[in-house]
Amino acid sequence: MHLTKEVRQLTHRFVERLGLDPRNEAPLHVLQNPTEEIAHGIKSGKPAKLWGVERPLVAGRLEENYLYHTRRFPNNTANNTIGAGAVAAGDYLFFTSGFGDQGATAGYFSVANLTLQQTNMAAGGKIPTGRGFRLYVLGVSCNTAAKIGNISQCLDTMNMRFEKQSGQLVLQHGPIGLWPGGKGIYAGTTDTAVTAASNGMPALTNVRRYRTPRILSANEQFQYVINAAAATPAQNTTVALTDFVEITIWLFGQVLDAIPN
Repeated sequence: MHLTKEVRQLTHRFVERLGLDPRNEAPLHVLQNPTEEIAHGIKSGKPAKLWGVERPLVAGRLEENYLYHTRRFPNNTANNTIGAGAVAAGDYLFFTSGFGDQGATAGYFSVANLTLQQTNMAAGGKIPTGRGFRLYVLGVSCNTAAKIGNISQCLDTMNMRFEKQSGQLVLQHGPIGLWPGGKGIYAGTTDTAVTAASNGMPALTNVRRYRTPRILSANEQFQYVINAAAATPAQNTTVALTDFVEITIWLFGQVLDAIPN
């Protein structure tokens, strides 16, 4: 069946009015295939290749999973053991390096190659062919060994933004403290003996959820950026960490992997 431009436009409006657009959550599609072709395929045991009105339907496996990337602060090339030092003001990129890339691309100068402990990006900065994401949750978390004074400095001096397609779309998300991580160590203690902390209450019910999902399609370029200030805004003191802090930006939602024909 060949659809004219007018018929495609009319069908597109019909699909949108019914909420059946493939980008929506409803798993329904308007097909170009004649009913007879589909029925014959079912009876013969050789299903016909289905063609959607908007685009060919993709056979794939839909799962729920995380997409995450971790950087280590500060960028201390002189001392990979203690981790003490100032955090240089500027932009720090997330999701621009992938599994197996050099550890230095994410601040790990003592790690030869990034592992799944740091990221599950297949390739840095780009969604691979045959994969797409519909992400509903975003959180910013710190490693559980990070000290409260160091976490506090990061929360007070760092803000986050989302960039897509080489900066054609830029969304300023504000201070990273606005995006609680939902994980970490939680324990009661006295005011003078605090030894562990997290960005917000360490419960996944306390993270922010998008009403409109973040869509990342195959071959789209994107990155999250954390911008660090040189000094704390309240005391105007230089940001100086006593130990490494690992900051993870993570998203959760649906991932579709195409099944090869």
